[in-house]
Amino acid sequence: MRRSRGVTLAELITVIAIVAILAAVALPMARFAIRRQKEMDLRYRLQKICNSIDAYHDLRVRGVIKEPPSLGQGDYPKTLDELTKPIELIDGKKVLFLRPSDLIDPMTGHADWRTIASTDDPDATTSDGDNVWDIRSSSDALSLDGKTKYSDW
Repeated sequence: MRRSRGVTLAELITVIAIVAILAAVALPMARFAIRRQKEMDLRYRLQKICNSIDAYHDLRVRGVIKEPPSLGQGDYPKTLDELTKPIELIDGKKVLFLRPSDLIDPMTGHADWRTIASTDDPDATTSDGDNVWDIRSSSDALSLDGKTKYSDW
């Protein structure tokens, strides 16, 4: 008796069905993991940028910055871009608070943060643009908890 070495149509359909089921389960999990990673990156960047704003403010208040690039009201930077340029201190050293890539919002993929000035209402959606006291994401999408928007973080 001779045995066939090929695959039957039933076996092929069964294998394709199993692979399709596994792919249908894995795809939502992969999307969830990617979005969760973006949320973690957003939290990290918000913290890093806010710490840089605070460090800049501290140096301005102490009078350590030689010549501020532009004068924002209340010793805060006028724009976020100020934090990406080397700032000379009175002792001749230079400080760089952020890299331009740090200003990219992971939720939008652009450097389009909503800035809040020290003279603004903290709950305001627009800023008077006097300085940068705080930032928020410009994404109005809901976070994974389903309750808060990224722009409220």
